[in-house]
Amino acid sequence: MKTTAIEDSIIKKIDRRTFLKATGITATGIVLGLQYACSPAKANVPFSPNVYLTINSDSSILIVAHRQEMGTGIRTGLPMIVADELEADWKRVKLVQAVGDEKIYGNQNTDGSFSVRMFFEPMRLAGATARMMLEQAAASTWSVDVSECKALNHEVVHSSGKKIGFGDLTEAASKLSPPAENTVVLKKKSDWKYIGKHMNLYDVPDIVKGTAVYGLDVVKPGMKHAVILRCPAAGGKVKSFSDAESKKIPGVVKIYEMPASGFPAGFDVPQGVLL
Repeated sequence: MKTTAIEDSIIKKIDRRTFLKATGITATGIVLGLQYACSPAKANVPFSPNVYLTINSDSSILIVAHRQEMGTGIRTGLPMIVADELEADWKRVKLVQAVGDEKIYGNQNTDGSFSVRMFFEPMRLAGATARMMLEQAAASTWSVDVSECKALNHEVVHSSGKKIGFGDLTEAASKLSPPAENTVVLKKKSDWKYIGKHMNLYDVPDIVKGTAVYGLDVVKPGMKHAVILRCPAAGGKVKSFSDAESKKIPGVVKIYEMPASGFPAGFDVPQGVLL
């Protein structure tokens, strides 16, 4: 039997001394806007229908950016596609940078202007799959047909007008099986809210404030730095080299050759360099 918020509340009786100690308030302190919560915090039951997306019970949404920001806005672009198909409120979305793992995320190279072209459909499917599962969870909660439910701006709305937030559906949705890929219904282009529209880049505030973390900022225990000497001629290769003198320099560990691929030069293969 479903209980009300009042019935779920736990009322605690405490004396003044205990209250002041727990809240850190002194006898001479001034308190503004103090609210003592009697209800326990709602347990978080995350809903993660795929590797790109997690919805928490407080309706916050984590979307994984599995490619790197290279100044083209790709770290915003791909998650934005997921959010659009999901009908998420972009203001309530937080991006999480993926670890490098091709087994989980597939190709993670960020080059060749290929990220959106390669992952446009997979990102749409990720968002749309979650949207359909949330709609099904709402339909089950209300005991209505799923055709009467539609996800809109971080909520699922019934044809009668009643609404339920994404966060209130995570537990029910997490118990559902994802729909078959060939049954997933993508949004019509005319219904796109973010795709193809002007959107501020997610990372701009951190970039402007100087708090953004770049590859150069990352330091790992025992990390070593490499410097590349490229062949000045396309298709050229190293004729010979000696590392005898270079290895006398403090900090130099090793110098080795990356063989050239020959001519014509390929885009994604070594071009005859010293490392």
